[in-house]
Amino acid sequence: MVIKRKTVSKLASAVKARHPKEDVEEDEEMDEQIVAVEEDKELTEKELVAGRIKELKAMNASEMKQLVENLGLKTGKKEDMIKLLLKHEAKERAAAKEQKAKIRAVVIKKKQELESQSLADLSKQCESLGVKGLRSKEEKVQRLLIHWQEHDGVDKALAQIAAEERQRELQAFDSTKLQKLCTKIGVDPYVKEIMVERISKQENGAGRYSRPSLVQDLETPKETKSIDMVDSLLANESQRKKEQEKRNQQEEALAKRRKELKSLSLDELKKRIAKKGLEASSKKDDMVEALFVAVVQEDSANARHNELKAKSQQELKELLARYGLESGSKEAMIKSLRAHEAKLRENLQAFDVKVNEAAEQKKQDLEGKTNAALKEMCAKKGLALGGDKDDKIERLVDELLKERELDKVVSQNLRNKRKEELMAMDKPAIVKLCEQAKVDPFVTDIMVERILSHESEGGATIAMADAEPPAKRARVSKK
Repeated sequence: MVIKRKTVSKLASAVKARHPKEDVEEDEEMDEQIVAVEEDKELTEKELVAGRIKELKAMNASEMKQLVENLGLKTGKKEDMIKLLLKHEAKERAAAKEQKAKIRAVVIKKKQELESQSLADLSKQCESLGVKGLRSKEEKVQRLLIHWQEHDGVDKALAQIAAEERQRELQAFDSTKLQKLCTKIGVDPYVKEIMVERISKQENGAGRYSRPSLVQDLETPKETKSIDMVDSLLANESQRKKEQEKRNQQEEALAKRRKELKSLSLDELKKRIAKKGLEASSKKDDMVEALFVAVVQEDSANARHNELKAKSQQELKELLARYGLESGSKEAMIKSLRAHEAKLRENLQAFDVKVNEAAEQKKQDLEGKTNAALKEMCAKKGLALGGDKDDKIERLVDELLKERELDKVVSQNLRNKRKEELMAMDKPAIVKLCEQAKVDPFVTDIMVERILSHESEGGATIAMADAEPPAKRARVSKK
């Protein structure tokens, strides 16, 4: 249904009366463009329906059937088709009435917007359009309103209203519904940077970038009994002595092992070094130390294997669960634990190397400061103030190492490197990582923005609130 735009003849006539010498054609154009605020009296809905019923009843069945089919409605008995047509036309009139109200609203809004401006501002706008000779504010508002309408002001305002309505509609959708809509219309719902940031946050929370650490074995719960304080102290003292004795025995064993290695000839040391896959040195002491470390590590690994082997299957399962590993047969669990712990030790060594590199970098940074500034920094941390500049730098860096502040630097560097690796991956791979890590890859506002952009720039119609969905219309027409 077409909405007719009428003229406000009184206002246009007033403009002509004040400026009789102006171009008559220009005034007539003004008269033709202004949208009416007041309109002629229309028939009531009841009167329209009554008149339409008479018209439809007067139609023969074939004409009515053709009309119904042209509108995509279902044919049937004449009485049923009349009811269907009346309902359809009532809906069209309601939509047209709503559209007319919207047009009226945007015109009134624009008129009020212009009227709220100063005379000077209105004059500047008129001059920029090449319009001269208008004196009163009312005339200037009228001319600017006409120009706004001639340049599709009404249509643009209505399009903006429709876009805002559509935006509110989309923002009410949940993430799943928006994602399905994006897939349906071929809009990419993912933003790589956001997915990478969310994966990084999840990994950081899981401790991926922190200092690696071995979990402590679960201790067998001891029975709690009410014992005398003296007995408790004696028991603790006994336990302390046993632990001290065990440490002494370990130290003696290590010292004995080192002494045995030192007693070996240079050729024998080289053979053992080669057997362990280590690099031989020209100095005997260096080879002894390298071999000693390798032997200690091997002994430690064997001891750990025996320790795990002595555990029950349930204890091993609980230990695996703390690492997030899968359980299996006892031998498989022991193998899995040892491999995981070996990897953790390797990662820990690599982390410590990076911490030492960060410490060296910090020393270089501190060397650029004055002795007075370094003294002040030491004072703030409660460190000794004596010694030269190098002494103060050493104290400050040692304190950073003690407080694990350099661990934070290394963690941040590792996280940044991981982000770079993620950004180098293609988007489908990032989406898959989000699924595996149970990270939400979607952002509602971005999906809404991209859908709106597709619907407007891609040529798709932005659905109005009173419009029937295309899918529904298609289903009706097929019936």
